[in-house]
Amino acid sequence: MVTGELVSQSIVNGLLLGGIYAVAALGLSLVFGIMDIVNLAHGHMLMVGAYVAILLFAATGITPLLGMFLAIGLLFVLGVVLQKVLLKHVVGEGIEQPIIILFGLALILQNIGQLVLGGDARTADLGIPGSGIDLGFVFLSLPRTVTFVVAVLLIVSTWAFLQYTRTGQAIRATAQNRTAAKHMGIDTDRIYVITLGIGTALAGAAGALLSMLFPIDPYIGWSYLLKAFAVVVLGGVGSILGTLVGGVVLGVSENLGALYLGGGYRNVVSLLIFLGVLLLKPEGLFGSGGDGE
Repeated sequence: MVTGELVSQSIVNGLLLGGIYAVAALGLSLVFGIMDIVNLAHGHMLMVGAYVAILLFAATGITPLLGMFLAIGLLFVLGVVLQKVLLKHVVGEGIEQPIIILFGLALILQNIGQLVLGGDARTADLGIPGSGIDLGFVFLSLPRTVTFVVAVLLIVSTWAFLQYTRTGQAIRATAQNRTAAKHMGIDTDRIYVITLGIGTALAGAAGALLSMLFPIDPYIGWSYLLKAFAVVVLGGVGSILGTLVGGVVLGVSENLGALYLGGGYRNVVSLLIFLGVLLLKPEGLFGSGGDGE
C-alpha cells in the first residue's frame, strides 16, 4: 500500500538524485550546444567515471568523493584526445560522421568494461560514518544528501566558469556564432577541445557520484544517456538552471513511477518524459541559445 510517508520519501529521494542527473545532462548539453554534436558515448563515459571511483575505492579505500577528481581528470583527458585525434576532422561536416564515431566509441567502452571487469554490477560506499538524518516524516540518506550537494557545487562551478572566465566567455561566444567568434580572434578549435573535455569530465563526475547510490555495470551507458537526453530536452539546451530543474523533475518522476509501477519502469518514465516534452514543448522549460544562463 502506498502511503503518504512513502510518497514523501520518494519525492525527497528523487530530488536528491536529480542533482546527479543534472550534472550528467550538463556535459551533454554543453557539447551539443557549442559543438552541435550528439555525444552518443556520454553514458558510457559516465560508466567509466563510475568504475574509476569504484576501483580506486576497492584498491585503497579512498572515498569516491575523492575518486571523483581522478575520474574528472581522466575523462577530461579522454575528451581532449577524442577531439584532437578524431572529431576535429568531422565537426562541422554534418551530423552523421560524429554520430558514427561516438556510437563506435560507446560500443568500445562497453566491451572494454565487460572484458576487463566482467558483467557483474559493482558499487562503492561513501566512506563517511553515519547513515543520514531522520526528520520524522522523511529520512535524508547521507550518501544521497552528500552527492546532491556535490552535484550542485559542480553545476554552480561550471556556471561561474562560463560566466566569469575569459575561456568561459569565449565558449559562450563560440556557441552563439562560431564565425563571428573566429573573426574576433577566438581559437574555436581550442574551444572545441576544452568544451569536449569539460563535457566528458562532467560525465565522469556524475558516474563517480552514482557509484555510491546504484550498482554499476558495463551496460548502464545507454540508460543514462537516455536520462541525460530527457533532462536536456526538459530543461532546454544551453540553460544551466533548466538542466538542474530538469534533473530534479526527472529524479522525482522516476522515483514516483517506481513507487506506483515498480522499479523496472524507471527507464520507461525517462522515455515518456523525453517524448512528451519533444511533442509539447520542444524548446524545453528554459530553452535558450547556449548562453550558459
